[in-house]
Amino acid sequence: MAAEKVGITNFRVQKINNSGNSIGSKRLEVSQSGTELVRELSGTRFQGLLGDFSLINKQLQSSTFQVVNVNDNGERGIGYWTPKTGLVRNIKSDKNTSRHSTSNASLGPFIWPEDTTSVPRGWQISANGTLRIGVPVKGAYDELVSVKHDPSTNTTNITGYCIDVFTAVIEVLPYFVPYEFHPFTRPDGTRASYNYLLNQVILGKYDAAVGDITIRGNKSLFVDFTLPYTEAWVSMVVPFKGNTGAKNTWVFLKPLTWDLWATSACFFIFIGYVVWFLEHPINKDFQGSLRHQIGTSF
Repeated sequence: MAAEKVGITNFRVQKINNSGNSIGSKRLEVSQSGTELVRELSGTRFQGLLGDFSLINKQLQSSTFQVVNVNDNGERGIGYWTPKTGLVRNIKSDKNTSRHSTSNASLGPFIWPEDTTSVPRGWQISANGTLRIGVPVKGAYDELVSVKHDPSTNTTNITGYCIDVFTAVIEVLPYFVPYEFHPFTRPDGTRASYNYLLNQVILGKYDAAVGDITIRGNKSLFVDFTLPYTEAWVSMVVPFKGNTGAKNTWVFLKPLTWDLWATSACFFIFIGYVVWFLEHPINKDFQGSLRHQIGTSF
């Protein structure tokens, strides 16, 4: 815009004669129209995407912004921000003030979702505001989950790697989430399976379950799992039966089942027929008596 106002069609430059030792200064060139261009740039005014564009003393002047509260009912202005006064509720009343406010108290009231003025504490997943977390009680792999009851103090200590991962995630959330652990057993006090624990989550007795729970396809249809963060590397040793004859010379024939033998025989006959069909009209070896032709094909 400034170049069009100056009417420059050809930016002519002039080299600077500099006897200094700087290598870069020897290649400096100055536009002969630079003075007029700077003057037009300083006087340029237009309405841009971020407000009024203007330069004063070669500095871009910040515009006045309106602070808008957006919710389900639409948007409503609750104040303004200016470079001089900061956050203000009304530009006219605070026009001559010298203070610079950065507090939300200078703005109008915020209307939060569900038309409330109270600041929400966080996501209220549970009806009573506290997450009920089911923890499996088991007798193995205490490094992952361990539930120990202390009779002297009548308290339950819940520890383990899975518990540490859960508490670490809760601590980095940007909002407060109250929770409480509940050791999970059957109604008669015996240990329960993981499937039984997940069923209680589905029924709503617990909001979530924390433990070394294996992610399975059928379980994923009813509950949501976190991404896997550990591998237990559980293995099982079982007795091997039917190893008689393992040192037999013909043990290599065991993978050759009767179905495979029958399929191989059918293909053997089929290939012989194809060869006879192609060679019979032109090859004398595949002609003659029927017995001769069959023998030659085989």
